[in-house]
Amino acid sequence: MDLRQLNTFIQVADLGSLSKASDRLRIAQPALSRQIRLLEEELKLRLFERHGRGMALTAAGEMLRARAGSILRQLEETRADLTQEAGAVRGRVVFGMPPTVGDILATRLIERFLLEHPEVSLRAVPAFSGYLLEWLHAGEVDIAVVYGTEAQASMKLSPLLVENLCFVTPRAASPAPDHAVPFAEVAQARLVMPGPQHGLRRLVEREARLRRLSLNIAVEADALQVLKGLVARGLGCTILPLASVHDEVRAGVLGAAPIFDPHLSRKLVVAQPLGRPASNAVRRFEQVLRQEVAAMVREGVLDGQLLIGHQNPA
Repeated sequence: MDLRQLNTFIQVADLGSLSKASDRLRIAQPALSRQIRLLEEELKLRLFERHGRGMALTAAGEMLRARAGSILRQLEETRADLTQEAGAVRGRVVFGMPPTVGDILATRLIERFLLEHPEVSLRAVPAFSGYLLEWLHAGEVDIAVVYGTEAQASMKLSPLLVENLCFVTPRAASPAPDHAVPFAEVAQARLVMPGPQHGLRRLVEREARLRRLSLNIAVEADALQVLKGLVARGLGCTILPLASVHDEVRAGVLGAAPIFDPHLSRKLVVAQPLGRPASNAVRRFEQVLRQEVAAMVREGVLDGQLLIGHQNPA
């Protein structure tokens, strides 16, 4: 098994077709087919199922893609770090964020980072925190912003922000400006919320149980845009961080009010895998991430308290 074979395998797996991989790599299709055949013969496993529409991975192929992708990315990062002059930032960064914060932060962050480091390529991966942690473990993501999680022996967690949650309503039903809403009143409202597996939903349900309150959840939707659209149409209210509805509130489409008794908030942390040294590009990306979050807090786009602390595997 060599790196050329692994790269060919990844390209065919991603595109699902030898002909498409041939076009991308500019290598004759028979040569690519031979590399795949030799790899399968060496492993004594079928990596692809061939069919009329192309090639689909077998279970063994799926496993190899997960491992090979991580190996090739680490080699790419190592090559960039070894060949670059001191202080230069090159290579590739794959970063993840939950949709509720990523929808407003990712665009600004990417723009700022690429202005400073145009030789780095970026890939943004929006997903729930649980998925992001799994992908960090597997080496598919380099760095992620996730909501506060329990201690993990293989993960380095560094505090970033305590993010306030607010009561989001249709504009016509919005509380008066600066009027906070008690949690008991929020619980009685007709709510549209993420499904039970979502961290925000679990947080709200936990607070309701502690106060022996019943939530009136009429609709469940995991997609942020669907949640906001349902509220805008007057089909219910929801609970979200201000950042995720900032533009709609400014445009007068939605209203947002603080929640008290109790005050609801979530802790955001920066997560990176232990035992895998970060490249120069990843280290610089974390610095720019923290700078951009601080700027958005100052501007009032993010509503919360910055957390400054040492990296902590807690």
